[in-house]
Amino acid sequence: MKSISSTVFGHLFGHPAAISIGPKGVILSVKKTPTKISWQALISPPTFTFGWLGQTVSFRLAGQTYVLNHLAYNCKKKHKTDCEQWWAEANKNRLFGLLTKIKKVKNRRYLRQSTFNNMQLAIAKEYNRWFPWAASSQGAAHLAKIVTVLAQYQHWQEQDITLCREAYITRQLKNYQRFFDRVEENPLTLRQRRACIIDDDNNLLLAGAGTGKTSVMIGRAGYLLNSQQAKHHDILLLAYGRKAADEMDQRIKEKLQTDNISATTFHRLGLDIIAQVEGGKPNLSVFAEDEKVKAKWVQACFETLIQKQDKYRDLVMAYFSEYYYVEKSYFEFTSLGEYYQYLTDNDIRSLKGDKVKSFGELHIANWLCNHGIEYQYEASYAFDVKTVASRQYQPDFFLPALNTYIEYYGIDENGDTAPYIDKQEYHASIAWKRKTHQKNNSKCIELTYAQHKQGRLLSSLEKSLKNENIVYKWFPDGVLLAGLKETGRMTLLAEIFAKLIGLYKAAYLDEWSEKRVIRNSTDAKKTEKAFELLKPILSAYQARLLNRNEIDFEDMIIKALAYVETGKFISPWRYIMVDEFQDISEPRARLVKALRGSNKSTSIFAVGDDWQAIYRFSGADITLTTGFEDYFGPTTQTELDQTFRFNNRIAQVATDFVSKNPAQINKMIKSFKHQDEPAVSILRKSAGGLKAQDEKIIDEIVNGAVDEVLTAITGQIDKPATVYLLARFWFQLPDKASVCHLNNQYPQLNIQTHSFHGVKGKEADYVVIMGLKSGKHSFPSNKAIPPILDALLAKEEKFEHAEERRLFYVVLTRAKQRVYIIADMSDTSCFVKELINDHDVELDEFGITVNQTFVDQIHCLVCETGTLKTRSNRFGTFVSCSYFPRCDYKERACESCQSVMSTTRHKGFKICLNQRCNNIYPLCEKCGAEMVLRKSARGEFWGCRNYSGNEQTSCRNAIAKGKIQWPEMQG
Repeated sequence: MKSISSTVFGHLFGHPAAISIGPKGVILSVKKTPTKISWQALISPPTFTFGWLGQTVSFRLAGQTYVLNHLAYNCKKKHKTDCEQWWAEANKNRLFGLLTKIKKVKNRRYLRQSTFNNMQLAIAKEYNRWFPWAASSQGAAHLAKIVTVLAQYQHWQEQDITLCREAYITRQLKNYQRFFDRVEENPLTLRQRRACIIDDDNNLLLAGAGTGKTSVMIGRAGYLLNSQQAKHHDILLLAYGRKAADEMDQRIKEKLQTDNISATTFHRLGLDIIAQVEGGKPNLSVFAEDEKVKAKWVQACFETLIQKQDKYRDLVMAYFSEYYYVEKSYFEFTSLGEYYQYLTDNDIRSLKGDKVKSFGELHIANWLCNHGIEYQYEASYAFDVKTVASRQYQPDFFLPALNTYIEYYGIDENGDTAPYIDKQEYHASIAWKRKTHQKNNSKCIELTYAQHKQGRLLSSLEKSLKNENIVYKWFPDGVLLAGLKETGRMTLLAEIFAKLIGLYKAAYLDEWSEKRVIRNSTDAKKTEKAFELLKPILSAYQARLLNRNEIDFEDMIIKALAYVETGKFISPWRYIMVDEFQDISEPRARLVKALRGSNKSTSIFAVGDDWQAIYRFSGADITLTTGFEDYFGPTTQTELDQTFRFNNRIAQVATDFVSKNPAQINKMIKSFKHQDEPAVSILRKSAGGLKAQDEKIIDEIVNGAVDEVLTAITGQIDKPATVYLLARFWFQLPDKASVCHLNNQYPQLNIQTHSFHGVKGKEADYVVIMGLKSGKHSFPSNKAIPPILDALLAKEEKFEHAEERRLFYVVLTRAKQRVYIIADMSDTSCFVKELINDHDVELDEFGITVNQTFVDQIHCLVCETGTLKTRSNRFGTFVSCSYFPRCDYKERACESCQSVMSTTRHKGFKICLNQRCNNIYPLCEKCGAEMVLRKSARGEFWGCRNYSGNEQTSCRNAIAKGKIQWPEMQG
């Protein structure tokens, strides 16, 4: 061994030290006490530092550093290279081992982010041992190549990681080409193959409609097995529902020839976890397997509480009287028609069932009803005050027992009306009503929106009635509740409670978090009142489960999640694959995350499409897809962008339509099938008002529209084809008998019916979309979500009709060949209007009537947004507003052909929109009424229809026949 001794200064000023160095290590002697250190124990070679009193040599170990001073001045020159050479020789195997391990990882596995992070820690540690000294040391010159490789790894950038991954993917594509070619009937596409191979810690595959996501799920499972990266028990396949899981199992059995991998649902997974921890499967409630039974039990419980508990019954009546509807004021809308639309879509009715015209009227009607005061809504005034220009006066309320009227005026504290209401005309109307009541000595109580806004509407009403010596005759609650039940509101509220039970349990609400939910809801008071009604039902529900020792669906997830998070269950799966991820709820996502957390080698592979996220109402949260990386951590995202289902013309319409929402992930779907002509056709046909006569009538069947479409399809095919009749709700579709009749009538077609939600995951040659109307069952739905329900669901998106837009995208993309849309343009969905205005759709495949062609010219003159529809009664044919009875505007139809007439096409004239008729009347310049051709001794002239002799209200305007300046007519 070679020695390093102290200088004379070391002997004079300190304790003399000696160092012996050799190939096996270092011996340090201080005060004649030796310390042996192997080269492997040193973090790096010893460092030599010059000093005036001699060299300083440092030896750095993992937990300790030795520093010896006053050593021979020439020791660095004589021994540094030897030390570095011996250290390098002793530690090279460690470096070789690290680099070999990295190489194996690079070649045998996809480089996951977690693996790279661990590599970087090991590389950084080793790099600090070898650098900077090795870069210029003669002692490490023989290891220069591998030291350079280490330096390269230390300075890896994102592009280096990408190159490494791409090299691996390329090798695997080549090695398993035969498998990818044969695993499905058609070879997998390059993007599908890459999705099978890529294996980061978190993987999100965005699979558009018809792009073959199931093929990727099967292909990935088979690839993991064939490449020996996984055994059967390492893989967990999660499907959204039992049916989807069964279909996946069948495909796996057929394609992979194995029964050892099976898909499961989240609830079945939760049940299995609970069974393993508890040593046996718990009893499953019937509520977990049959939602209808659960809803029926909740309704029965609700009704029992009402019958047996006076306090609960009072809460129910108060809720329906004041808190049931989501209230909006006149001033939140841009037109009267838009306001009427909201009232209609949300079926705003009093306790008695009156379709009131404002929320102020709703509260007045309910107060009167609750206090046993009989009233008539919009009954004709007792005195005849109608004129040729105006109908009989109808005050808002009449109280027969008191011979008193009530008028509710839509004016605020400043006397202002909503922006779309003519303030001057409105106040003139108020003045006329006051004068009329004064003239006829009739009593009228005046109430205003200002009082309602300030919370003193009902107290003002009560104060006004105090002087009438009223003896309140309280309506029996049973009568009012029967009315609520008859109009469906009791059943609807019970259905909401059935849904809330699951959402409430899934939210893990305690007393504090419940208060937070109430505080953050859109209407804290309504939410609080709804909770008061829900709590007794929830308690009875939980007691039933406890007494029977049963669990429901929510318990399956909640208990399983608790067992995983507390370490009572350790996940055995290294590959978790989740189908239809866009439909996942936060508790389910949390369970997946917990399983991954309990097994550090686990990767998550989520397949979904945010464009097809349509289950917010059942707890799904689209942000778990759009913000996947925020929830699960660093993620590799891939896309399937080629659809094998529908052609390019359907793809263009559907893609442009759904991608208007900027919050969704931007992508472009390419079609395998191409055609030049539009593949979305719209048949515009009047429903004829038949639904008003019989709720069971399917307008599109009765008016012949479905037959027209099916005939058109039959004319296009030369072999049997599948046709789906689709609607938002089941009751908008023909029943089984009607479908059977249609299948007999069109033997080449296999006709089926599906709801919009029920058709997800399915496909047909042709799709026929029905039920696209406005109103109570409109699509998109304009119903306001109850604040309590909204508070327990994922946060609603800011983009208007975001989920309904995606639902329409799902419907459009079910068709392989062509989509047919049936619409009554006088009462159709805004989505249909958008397709016509903004997208390349076919409008000329079918004929169209006048009223359908010129629907944009026949808006109601009062509410502006309503459409004039032809109706008939015992007095003949007329046209009235589509928002009837809330908007009671009506006018005469064309006397010649009964079509709707327009006053906007030519100023000063009313013209029939039927070009084959072109019937035209001048309009009175004074009062705006139609002019009528009359005869006199001087010849024919046009006189106002409001002429009524010498009456004060008579309009005497007239013009000679020859002086009319007729407009130039088309066609």
